Amino acid sequence: MNDITPSSSNVAKAQAVRGTAYRDIAVHLDGSPEDETRLAHAEALATSFAARITGIFTNLLPDPALFAGDFGVTAIGQLVDAVTEEGDVSEKRLRQRLARLGPTHELRRLDAFPGILEQAVASEARWNDLFIATCPCDDGHSRWRPMIESVMFDGGRGLLLLPPAAALRSPIKTVLIGWTDTRQSARAVAEALPLIAHATQVHIVTVREEAHGRMGGAEVLADISAHLARHGVEATATVLNPEASPTDTLLAEVRRISADLIVVGAYGHSRFREWVLGGVTADLIDRAPVPLLLAH
Repeated sequence: MNDITPSSSNVAKAQAVRGTAYRDIAVHLDGSPEDETRLAHAEALATSFAARITGIFTNLLPDPALFAGDFGVTAIGQLVDAVTEEGDVSEKRLRQRLARLGPTHELRRLDAFPGILEQAVASEARWNDLFIATCPCDDGHSRWRPMIESVMFDGGRGLLLLPPAAALRSPIKTVLIGWTDTRQSARAVAEALPLIAHATQVHIVTVREEAHGRMGGAEVLADISAHLARHGVEATATVLNPEASPTDTLLAEVRRISADLIVVGAYGHSRFREWVLGGVTADLIDRAPVPLLLAH
């Protein structure tokens, strides 16, 4: 896995791009070993952009709907107490970890039931420039899928999803932008601009689809490439002719150019169709081998 630390050699180029700095970075923490992975990526970005980190510690309480009757009231009370005590242990450890980063960083703890916790996290995301979490792509992280969805739809900011155990190895060099002529793609590029501006190579691609875009996407790519050029970002543009699914086509391009970061708009279709029935966004969340920056 590649890390998302910008290349310091491109600071001068980034100066020409308006709004290229992240100042507030939120990172999801849950008391699991994956916390260290997320914090390492957040710390690298915070160092590069002189940003402040806010750790959002989510302590998910048991769902009351699973308990009924007098016995259920007693049982859920005991479970809430146990989860709260476990959260106290994790909170102490996380506060010590953040304290090592410096006094400007902060930990916020959210103890809430399902359905409430997700909206509370989305609220925290709104006042940050970027929200970092782990892809909910396996059993170890799938319980946070509703939270990821809430941040994506209701947080209003960019969402950086890391593959599980994504190691920091080198600064970001190559960005792949998966572009479609949609508001979601426009928002993703805007939210990712600080990282795009620091990259050494930027590739904009679209997967050719029938009756999609002007001139099969070529003209649209010319427009977004020119727009980025006016922001000081040189990019190459390619229309991909799919020989497999759109997701497989994009991931093949990721491997071909050795991309360090994928930038895509989230959910071009309805929430129900994409999340429940599948789609490019859901497939990328499950399969992306490198960090994925999404916006809706």
